[in-house]
Amino acid sequence: MTDPTTNSSPTVLAEDAAFTGASIDRLRKLRCRPERNLAIHAMVDQCRREASKSRRGIGDFVDAWESVVPAEIAANSRVRGVRGGIARVGVVDAATSYEIDQQLRGGMLAELRLAFGGTLRRVKLEIDGSLSR
Repeated sequence: MTDPTTNSSPTVLAEDAAFTGASIDRLRKLRCRPERNLAIHAMVDQCRREASKSRRGIGDFVDAWESVVPAEIAANSRVRGVRGGIARVGVVDAATSYEIDQQLRGGMLAELRLAFGGTLRRVKLEIDGSLSR
């Protein structure tokens, strides 16, 4: 009888080599990190997506602010941004801030939440010296 380990046919050796090569290729795919894409277009696309998302949120809140807040008060204020459910609004002076604060506590915050449609926990009023009457 012949020993199968010493006397192998060339087709069996080729099949073993192909199997081993395929195994090594699979291991390389799992073990090696993929190459980083250093093209700038991916970064530009990410910035564009983030800006679009931010603009949609702020734009929706500006529309809600203009529809709910009386025109004489809205003229003395400016929406600065919305982040994390907190809207930042700049006002001309402390008197305007007090007036808006009283209206927010009187139910205008609930109206803003309904008109905005997004998450709105509170409105933070900030006195802005760059706003002029």
